[in-house]
Amino acid sequence: MRAVRRAGSKRYWRTRNPPATVTDQRRAQAVFDSLARQLADEGAIAVVLGGSWARGEAHRTSDIDMWVLGRRSGQKTLLRDGFPINIERTTERLERSRFRDPRQVGGCVPGWRSALLVYDPQRVAAKLQAEARGFRWSMIAPRCDRWVAGEVAGLAEEVVKLVRALGEGSLETAAVQRNLLANRLVFVMAVHRRILWGSENEMWERVGRRVGGKWRTSQRVALGVSGGDFVRSCCAALTLYLLTAAAVRTTLSSEQARMVKHVQRVVEGP
Repeated sequence: MRAVRRAGSKRYWRTRNPPATVTDQRRAQAVFDSLARQLADEGAIAVVLGGSWARGEAHRTSDIDMWVLGRRSGQKTLLRDGFPINIERTTERLERSRFRDPRQVGGCVPGWRSALLVYDPQRVAAKLQAEARGFRWSMIAPRCDRWVAGEVAGLAEEVVKLVRALGEGSLETAAVQRNLLANRLVFVMAVHRRILWGSENEMWERVGRRVGGKWRTSQRVALGVSGGDFVRSCCAALTLYLLTAAAVRTTLSSEQARMVKHVQRVVEGP
């Protein structure tokens, strides 16, 4: 196995997966159409093209995302003509539940809004798309606030684990905890600020730009984007948690607020 080439040039990495050409788009469409016909013959209620190929933003090796509406759920992956294919079997009921799930709605709603309905004789997918286009955060605001508060309180344990790992010199464990906080806190802030993210490909950049200020600065350091040493990046992840907790404090119950205060003392001292 050849080692991955180290190259700082964006141009080098872009050559590994360039934007799809018209020829690529035609090949992908042929693959999708063939599978859609097969799935329809097997009894699918609807077959939908989602993701970057539906949005016209695909790169040459981008996955083809297919959503198959039916009576059961499940996932499988295929490789056809060089294209990775994700087939997600889902149900009408499950998709509607995602429109009400704070953790999923930010990706699910934009996905349905931009989806291409390839096979939909009963207009089930069309109804779901219409619901996605009519979605407003106000429809699930109380549920979002409860989810945000629960996430912040739940992540308190991960903060303490990071502090302990740093104190014991367990750098691998500290790295995992740092990454966990930097990963999950972006979803918390996205839901709190009511940001739809669609694809996770650029979610961290999008949320960071929208929130801005010290939060974005801490996010970039925690993710290693702004440089600095390892311990500094871990401290930035701890700061990111405290900034997020402060931003969402009005959603916290009294018990959750006490938990956050306890964690703050652990990080900053009495």
